[in-house]
Parts: sequence; structure tokens; C-alpha cells
Amino acid sequence: MHEKMGGRMELNTMEDWEKWVELARDDPEKFERERSAVIKELIMSQPARHRHRSRQLQWKIDAVRKTSPNALCACIRIYDMLMDSVYGPKGLVEAIDQLYRNDGEPEYREVTVRKKGRLLDFRRKKEREKQL
Repeated sequence: MHEKMGGRMELNTMEDWEKWVELARDDPEKFERERSAVIKELIMSQPARHRHRSRQLQWKIDAVRKTSPNALCACIRIYDMLMDSVYGPKGLVEAIDQLYRNDGEPEYREVTVRKKGRLLDFRRKKEREKQL
């Protein structure tokens, strides 16, 4: 079994897959703890701007798993969610189509850039002077 730093299991090889299957069969509670920990680790490894959306998506996936009568049903429902996000309204395909409306030429939009704010220094005056 390959393990990540911190003793977490990975899923990179068939051997890893078999270990996850064995764990799910033999100790479902430990499987859920490990699964949750690996997912949290993956989300935290993402850039900060993507973490909130990833947590929302994982919450939705977990809700589907909990409300499904069995694992196969959960798998099908999650697959349907994926297909909707690609082919459904406001999905990936529609977003790409909107980019290329004019005979294959991308449609450019004006983007508003936020101005950066000024960082306020709340340290005591003596502490600020030490660093100068």
C-alpha cells in the first residue's frame, strides 16, 4: 500500500484501490474517516480561491451518498450531477459555446479589476521603528 505523508492512503494504483475496497468492507467507519481526511487534504492543497467551491461540491456529493439507498444508486446520481455540470443549463459546453459566438472568434468582455487596498499597520510605534 502506498501512503501519503501523515499516514493517509492514496488511490494511485490498483493495489491502492484494493486496500480502499478492503477497508470499506472490513471497517466502514475507518473508511469514512480516511476518505474524509483525504478529501479535506486535497481541498486544502488547492489554491484558496477554489476551496469554498470545492467544499460546496463535496457537501453536495456527501449529501447524495447519504440519501441514496445504496452505493450504485449514489454512483449513478453523482454521475448525473457531473453530466449536468458539463451538458446541462449553464454547464461547461454552454459556457464554451458562449465564448465562441462569432464564427469561431472568442467573445471578449470587459473585466473590472479591483483596486488593491492599503494595508494598515496596527503594531505599536516602537515595533514598527525596529523593522525600519
